[in-house]
Amino acid sequence: NAVTDTHLARFIRAGSQAAGMPPFALDNGEMAGITAYLRNMNTFDTASVKAGDAARGRAIFEGKGGCAACHRVGRVGSRVAPNLSDIGSQRSPGSLQRSLLDPSSQMMPINRPVRLVKKDGTIVSGRRLNEDTYSIQVIDDKERLHSLLKADLKEFTISKTSPMPSYKDTLNSGEIADVLGYLQSLKGQ
Repeated sequence: NAVTDTHLARFIRAGSQAAGMPPFALDNGEMAGITAYLRNMNTFDTASVKAGDAARGRAIFEGKGGCAACHRVGRVGSRVAPNLSDIGSQRSPGSLQRSLLDPSSQMMPINRPVRLVKKDGTIVSGRRLNEDTYSIQVIDDKERLHSLLKADLKEFTISKTSPMPSYKDTLNSGEIADVLGYLQSLKGQ
């Protein structure tokens, strides 16, 4: 029932006597992993999702949908958004469908957009590729890589809103099903 990751973390850390769940003392990295796992536990809804034709879906992905402007599949497309070359083996059909209709609901924590302001006032915005205790690596909308020390930042903001548009009003249900069929077919090369 937790709407945000913060509420989910609070619930897990506090536990629930009513649900018979003990409290858990997890560090932030462990909590991020648990949250990502729970947010993407979607195999239960596989039967309710109807996939369409993968070939038509690929044409929509590369054409009308404009997906390749941000996403990469194999050697085609941009690196600005996550690489989808093996998304069909990583995500369930239900999760993929929700990504098309409500992208923010399925965004993995590592893929959340960030806005970094360096101490000299330079702003770097993009998708977080990697982060550790001391540094962060980001790819911006021009596919430029930035590796920054956290000590050199005066501001570090993580967005919970996906820059990906929803396709519920752009594509009809048949087109959504076809794109879903294409995404499900992507198992890596």
